[in-house]
Amino acid sequence: MDLKRRKHGKENEVGGAINKLPEDLRCHILSFLSTKEAASTSVLSKSWRDLFTLLPSLDLDDSTFMPDQRPEECKRTSFMEFGNRVLALHSNSPITKFSVRCHKGVDSYLVGDWIVKALRRGATDVTLILLFPSRLLHTCTHPNIFFHGQNLIKLKVGCGGLGPFQHSLFREDVIFTKLRTLHLNSIDISRHYGDVIFARLLSKCPVLEELIVNCIKWHGWISGASVSSSTLKRLTIDCEHYYHESDYMLRHGPDEEDSDNLGEPLVVPAHFGTQKPRFVSFDTPNLIYLNYADFVALNYALVKLDSLVEARLDVGPNQGQMRARDSDEFEAPWDATNLIMGIHNVQTLHLTSDTLEVIADFCKMVPVFHNLNHLSIESDDERGWHALPLLLINCPSLQTLVFHGLYHRVTDGCGDACDCISPWSSSSCLSSCPVKILKILNFGATCGEMSLVKHFLKKMPLLEQLAIVLDLDASLEEDLRLSQVFEDLRMAPRASPKCKLEVVNY
Repeated sequence: MDLKRRKHGKENEVGGAINKLPEDLRCHILSFLSTKEAASTSVLSKSWRDLFTLLPSLDLDDSTFMPDQRPEECKRTSFMEFGNRVLALHSNSPITKFSVRCHKGVDSYLVGDWIVKALRRGATDVTLILLFPSRLLHTCTHPNIFFHGQNLIKLKVGCGGLGPFQHSLFREDVIFTKLRTLHLNSIDISRHYGDVIFARLLSKCPVLEELIVNCIKWHGWISGASVSSSTLKRLTIDCEHYYHESDYMLRHGPDEEDSDNLGEPLVVPAHFGTQKPRFVSFDTPNLIYLNYADFVALNYALVKLDSLVEARLDVGPNQGQMRARDSDEFEAPWDATNLIMGIHNVQTLHLTSDTLEVIADFCKMVPVFHNLNHLSIESDDERGWHALPLLLINCPSLQTLVFHGLYHRVTDGCGDACDCISPWSSSSCLSSCPVKILKILNFGATCGEMSLVKHFLKKMPLLEQLAIVLDLDASLEEDLRLSQVFEDLRMAPRASPKCKLEVVNY
């Protein structure tokens, strides 16, 4: 009995100590919890009963109300009641951040009312993710959902269908005078007038600094795809040129890969992942960062990227373009020259293996990258290094070169940069390469990779550091271990006596 009394006394001491904390400190503690978890603390004591209603951030996620059964069999009644109750208790408190994520079964008009209430209470950061089948998306259009969004600073809108979604976001009478970050995920703008609607949206964001667009289907826009904004500083455009697991996760929700949380299988159109845009333009003179993934367009009419500092390009050919390229009578109607010429001011450049082939096959010229000091290249055993020699020659200020893997398709076009075809050749673009730091990631230590690294060491006269990160998933040929790799490369001839070698195993 005494033991129980002492234990109960200690619990009271702890509880009393927490209750004595200042209210703002307890609110700070609750800010690390989800809204549902924070609301559950109201049963602790009278001083905690309404404390969660003072939190300026609310997130309503119906997945937290789902049992372990199939999601489509779950009723959303408790979630909707919880949302209504939270907003009712929050009626006298300001809201700065509001997020709602829901699946089929939730009243879409009710969700619209929640967002309107949050905006009226001053929400400046709003996230709306609707994981509904495409045939239900039209019911989610709340005519006045963003009418009170003049104070929005950050907005993310996403949906779970591939069908048309004419959101009230594109209403003509809505202007986002303070919006600085806009994230559109899987929003399918009108096929025929998408260019006009998208341009109208950007024109209604006069101070927009960051735009993120995922899975945009702009290949069907009649006048071509265009991003025009004088205020944009960061731009991410990820078109549906491939179907990745992350896209599936967005549409189906986390931890639901093996079940169709929409009550029906996700229907992917036959053209998904194959369509290329006709014309693409970037009129963004103050852009600092560009992340662009797409199939190569017919032409890039206008590329105004005068202030660009960093670029990530994942631009590749689709199946039809690859077949045309590989034919005996290849005359490319697709021209990516303006795109590559337009990024000539960058200081940091990341290229995928597809982009490297586009530079070789769909560009008439390559600019001189006078400011480029960091170049990162992703390799693929089905893609060649044709463009690498010219690219290295045209980077007179390059200091750091990073390879994500060394495997590539062997062709006579890359022999100048590697030892695949003519290892005995004395001339090499590497001999005049100004690179001081060479990093090789995902290194498998095969005979081919070891030979190529030794080629780099032998040909690069200004190299000061060679850093190699071994690939743990790769089976090291002939059981080469870290120390063996280091010792083998340490003994290799090198053009730069200053070069320091580092081999790590991550």
